[in-house]
Order: sequence, then structure tokens, then C-alpha cells
Amino acid sequence: MNDVKKLKLCSNGVLPSDKLNYRLIGSVYNLCYWFNDQKSYVFIPGKELTVAVLYFNGEYEIYSENCDHDDAAKRFYFTIGMNEDLRDLFELASRDPLLGDFSKVYQTWRLRSTDLWWGLVTSICQQNTSFKQGWRMLHNIVRNYNKVIKVGEHEVIRPPRPDEVLQNPDLLFVSGLGYRVKTMLNVAKAMVKNEVGDEYVFSISSLDAEGLLRSIKGVGPYTARLAIALSARKYDLPPMDNWLRKIISITYGIDEKFAEEFWIEKWGKWSALTSIMVTITLDAEPLSKAIQRISRRELLPKSDLSPTPINMKGFCEPK
Repeated sequence: MNDVKKLKLCSNGVLPSDKLNYRLIGSVYNLCYWFNDQKSYVFIPGKELTVAVLYFNGEYEIYSENCDHDDAAKRFYFTIGMNEDLRDLFELASRDPLLGDFSKVYQTWRLRSTDLWWGLVTSICQQNTSFKQGWRMLHNIVRNYNKVIKVGEHEVIRPPRPDEVLQNPDLLFVSGLGYRVKTMLNVAKAMVKNEVGDEYVFSISSLDAEGLLRSIKGVGPYTARLAIALSARKYDLPPMDNWLRKIISITYGIDEKFAEEFWIEKWGKWSALTSIMVTITLDAEPLSKAIQRISRRELLPKSDLSPTPINMKGFCEPK
């Protein structure tokens, strides 16, 4: 049985109730262990384990191993995109045949960011697989490593750290990662050796960050770019897989060979974020179903489908 580390309550506050939709921020693409109908748990990047309880009415509490640092609230704001201005993006997207509906309904959504380690873990699990398979792997990793913390009166399972993964790599195989285990261990080793880290990705350009991450064996452009978007909120390099290339080709009449070039020219500094928005719009459905939805102009996520990016509770329900 793992020791349960109790975190200290460091601060609390209330976010503006009319600015963002905290339910969307807390639940979209979040593991089903980390949200319910009233609140979500937001893991705040930093040297010490820090977690925010984000209530969907805008109230929040920040817990940490050490309350001596005074920037936790600032890092929390960054993590939930509190001050990220997407007005220009949504204005541009409002005229788009694929993201027009999304831009009108989801203007109060923001991407919830992660640290670089968990961004890479997420991206590796999404390599060459479906949404359901990839996110099932992520849920399995967290459940199988079973690292528990106490946040207030509640025990919460947390993501394993790189050193914890290296101490027990067999749990990655048990979690269904298959060939991805080698890449995951290479990433964990690089993180432990401080060859890559959040500070590097924040301080250099996206292109240089991509090069740095791709120096880790097994990390390709899709994995690196998605991790950069998730951790640093740098969106100028889109994570481009075969699913998105085909969607772009069909929607805009573009040869798949030029899909990435077209996407970057169209969205510029928002290219990675719009790539993620497309997956939400289409509920990350398999390609054939996604194409059918585009032809029928069903371009908003469906609340009755599960699991999907907006309805992750399905991962906690019996198969």
C-alpha cells in the first residue's frame, strides 16, 4: 500500500464567473479520475507537487507540498489559460467551414495545460492509435502506478513522475503501451537527467523545442509538437497525424501532401490549438465517422457520445 501524502492548503480564491467556462476547462480532455459534476483537480506544473481544486462556479483552492512559494496562483492561472486572449482566433474561426460552429459555442473554453513530462506521456499514448485507445492507456498508467495524495478531505490519484516510472517500468507494459514503452522510458531518462525540461521549452522557440524533444529516441514531430502545445501553450507548430491530414484534405479540397503547409498558413500562431479544436469538434471519432459528420455538417461535439474529449466520464464506466 502506498503512503498517502497530505498536501497543505496554501491559498484560495474566486475567479470571474462570467469570463470562462470552468466546467469545460476542468473536464475536457481530463482523466475521469480528476473531475466530477462540481469540480476538477488541476495539476499545476512546478518543482513541488501542487494541485488546484477548481470548482465550476469559479472558486478554487490550491494545495501543495510546500506553501512557501508565492507563484502558485500565477502558475494556476497559466495552466487554465485564464489570461489567454483568443478573440482573434475565434473571430478568424467564425468564418471557417470546419471550426465556425465551435468558435461560436466554445469561446469560453481554454486548453488546460500540463507540465512537459505529462504532455509527452499524453502525446506518446496518442501515437498511431485511436482516441479511445490512447486515453485508455493514460488512465491505465495513472491507475496502475497508484500514487495517492490527500487533497483536503479527499484522496486523489496523481500521475507518476519520471523517476517513479523508471523504478517500475513493467507497469507501462501492463498499461497496454506496447512498443511505446521504449519511448516512454527514453523520455523519463532524459527528464531525470535534466536533458529536457519545462524551462527549456519555455525559453526557446517552438522549432528549437521540437528539435530538442526529437533528439529523444522515439519522439517524432507529432509527439513533440503536441507536448509543446500542452505544456508551453505555444501553438505555432501543429501536431499533424494522418487523421487530421485527411480531414483537412476533404474539408478544404487540399492534397494531403500540402495539408500541414495549408494549416500553418491558415492559422499561423494558433495552428496547434486549432488542431486540438478539430478533435473536440468531431468528438475524436474514427476517420470514417468523422468524414460522415463533416458531410452532414455535424460540427459540434455531441453530449450523448461517450467517451469523447468533452465527455471523459466514459473511461470510468464499466466496458
